Amino acid sequence: MNASRRRLALSLAAALASCLASTSARAGAAPQPIARHEIRQNLFSACFSSDTDGWVVGELGRVYHTTDGGNTFAIADTGTRNAFLAVACLPDGSVVVTGPKGAAMKTSDGGTTWQTLQTGAKRALLSVAFPTKDVGVAVGDFGTIIRTEDGGKTWTTIALPTDAALPQLEEQGIDPGDILLYDIAFPTPERGFAVGEFGAVFTTADGGKTWTAQKSPVENTLFGVYFADEKNGWATGIEESLIHTTDGGQTWKKLQVPPRKGFVLGIYDVAVKGNVGWAIGESGTLLRTTDGGNTWERVALPIRLAANSFRGIAVSGRANGIIVGSEGEILLTTGDQFHELKGS
Repeated sequence: MNASRRRLALSLAAALASCLASTSARAGAAPQPIARHEIRQNLFSACFSSDTDGWVVGELGRVYHTTDGGNTFAIADTGTRNAFLAVACLPDGSVVVTGPKGAAMKTSDGGTTWQTLQTGAKRALLSVAFPTKDVGVAVGDFGTIIRTEDGGKTWTTIALPTDAALPQLEEQGIDPGDILLYDIAFPTPERGFAVGEFGAVFTTADGGKTWTAQKSPVENTLFGVYFADEKNGWATGIEESLIHTTDGGQTWKKLQVPPRKGFVLGIYDVAVKGNVGWAIGESGTLLRTTDGGNTWERVALPIRLAANSFRGIAVSGRANGIIVGSEGEILLTTGDQFHELKGS
């Protein structure tokens, strides 16, 4: 990837991390119902705690909670106006959110109270995952990987491997340990995957304690990664990169994405449940699969959504999903169909 493309990737991280100063307010009330038209901020990430219980986070400290699969939302008061860039739903029902400068918070009571987590990280935490209620891993700017074994009370810094076979690093004089990591996924408590700049794919077999590099078929920055199980996974990135593995990342292949008119854009995230899946990205990019992620089609959106960028997706055990993006945009999916969340 050339320098201009790296700047594009870096600019996405900077855009996600841009936020206002935190406030001193302390949360202490249950999330309050919010009208659909009041959800206007950029939204970055979503997760499901159950088939109907889900969470969405975005700029200005926004955290939204749904108990009906995304049809209605309540807003939680976290006591901050800093952006939240990622959210993880833990197996015990608690929720962890992360953001710029190593920020992280946790709720264990449905969003009524929030605990500030001391991660020790100084960089933006762009993705977080908890494969168990105790073990969690967050990744972010300049090779940041941090890990907890006590539900977020304490964190340990994990080093990236320095032998990643990425020719672009030497060409641009970039230390392998400084690769930006954009997303992380754990199909099992032990097996995890992280993706980032230069097509980098890393995997762990010990719950995030150590990581090894995998061979990627692309050199473009990868923004999103999702594994349906330990073997079957997808990753997405710049120039509409969409790669797929069926053997746990031992081999990855690039999938064909239907061409579009105009610029080739970025795909930010992906999720597949059973035969149905969605990949989302810039300027109304919405792709759909109905054969378990082997082939993909481009989905036409209404003209009013064509300029919106979709940043995050979560799919429940019943394959119902929430897609979130710019200016408070929310799409709901049921099977291979979707509709825009509307309301007063």
